[in-house]
Amino acid sequence: MKAILLLWASLMAINIASAQTSLSRANEKPANQISPPKTQIEDLDWIDKKHLEDEAFNIDKLFQSRLGVGIRRDLTDLNSLQRIIDNKLVASGDYKTLQAMGIVLGNVMQADFPNTLEWKVYRDELGRSRALCVHNTANCLFPVTMLERRMESGIHPDVKKIYHEAILSMEKYLPQLPYGGGIMYRLPR
Repeated sequence: MKAILLLWASLMAINIASAQTSLSRANEKPANQISPPKTQIEDLDWIDKKHLEDEAFNIDKLFQSRLGVGIRRDLTDLNSLQRIIDNKLVASGDYKTLQAMGIVLGNVMQADFPNTLEWKVYRDELGRSRALCVHNTANCLFPVTMLERRMESGIHPDVKKIYHEAILSMEKYLPQLPYGGGIMYRLPR
């Protein structure tokens, strides 16, 4: 009987010790737990700037040859982008041209909020992207793929709707009109 009690007492001591170890580790992160993604926002280098300029130039040539208008970096560019889409002048699989159209869309956003939005390089665990970010924050829009992703999914995008939804998603970072008048756009409406 004494041997059984000693065995029981030693088993209880082991269980209590392991329970205390489990409790002390409950607040620790498991080694395999995924930490939140690390993002880095960097200035564009000269290659990125050249790429954005070249792609916008290619869309300008497309606008001029197919629509008879050039890029203006204002809201009329949204109409031109819509006409390109409506007239199916760019195939849904032409990713390069669709992304270039996204750059034009982003340039209009930046022209509307030149003191708030700027082109940056956005890096995360998925890779490197060019993004339109609010100055000194990690709050970014990704206009380069806004049209391309929709079109590759078979969606006929409404360029103005995409533009306005993107701007509204950043509303709290954008300049506001006094007395609750809403977003203060720079481009004339």
